[in-house]
Amino acid sequence: MSAHPGERDRPELSVVIPAYDAESTLGVQLGALLAQRPAWPWEVIVSDNGSNDGTRRLVQEWTARMPELRLVDASARRGPSAARNIAVAQARASALAFCDADDMVADGWVEAVHRALGEHEFVAGPFEGARLNRDLKSSVTWTAQTDRLTVKPGLEQFVTAGSGNMGVRKAVFDEVGGFFEGARTAEDDDFCIRVQLAGHDLVFVPDVVLHVRRRDGLRNIARQSFAYGAGERWLSVRYSLLLGDASSEPSDPSSSDADAAPAAGDAPSTRSRGGGAADRLAALVRRGRTIVVRGVGFVGKAFRKASTVRRPGDLSDLVWRLSWSAGWRFGHVPPAPPIVPPAHWNGGRS
Repeated sequence: MSAHPGERDRPELSVVIPAYDAESTLGVQLGALLAQRPAWPWEVIVSDNGSNDGTRRLVQEWTARMPELRLVDASARRGPSAARNIAVAQARASALAFCDADDMVADGWVEAVHRALGEHEFVAGPFEGARLNRDLKSSVTWTAQTDRLTVKPGLEQFVTAGSGNMGVRKAVFDEVGGFFEGARTAEDDDFCIRVQLAGHDLVFVPDVVLHVRRRDGLRNIARQSFAYGAGERWLSVRYSLLLGDASSEPSDPSSSDADAAPAAGDAPSTRSRGGGAADRLAALVRRGRTIVVRGVGFVGKAFRKASTVRRPGDLSDLVWRLSWSAGWRFGHVPPAPPIVPPAHWNGGRS
């Protein structure tokens, strides 16, 4: 039986790129995708999250050279999770690939992720950190996810990957409800964990390579790492039921120092929740003491680590570590429904 014309033209892979004010970098990513000409139909969706620069105009100009490219308006809901979810809702392929507007896929990336999703339900590939970062004046000296998936402290039962180099079958994406839009960061880690809880493995595929762009400048590094630290704390709170400890506040996994342990009074009060003025005052005192203890510990940690700086790259790495730790300790944790272990969950033991 011959295929219906509509089925023949249906893309086999939808590449999703969330974008916000990405005019200065998006052209590099689109150029890398344009150079890849698979023998089967595919599509590239740029999901514009309400950009104020020339991102939309840039995409419209690129469509003349790239017929598989289309622009989706994702300004109704803000954040990278929303941008991805809105794009996926309009994607036509049964296989999805995600990359970011400020990175660059490697040669053969489209074929590699398509081939991988023919064998596995959920895949991720390595980050390469040299190609886009040769001229940076001040950046961290390392690149995450270069040769393996990530394991989060306290959540060693799972592996996670950055959403900038990820592929998943659309049925699996729909099954778990896509990315959680209430997260500020760590939404990709959260997605990875929920997919695995649903019974689907995340497989590392070395051929799916992404050239990642690092942040340049100490201020930008500090801002990003602070957000990542807060995101890590959010993950620990969201998944505390899986860890068998929903009552206590997690400690900073970035260090084994004594100052990383939870301060006295971190745990919620076991007194009546109704409480009177005295209880509320006592809670405020405990919270204030916690903040002071954490602040003193953080300053001490900063002084200790500053003595390790020997070259410019060391300073960038130090800023990253300290800002990450500050984000963990002091960053805002967005509210989110706790993840309840499924009935078949055995704590990650085989």
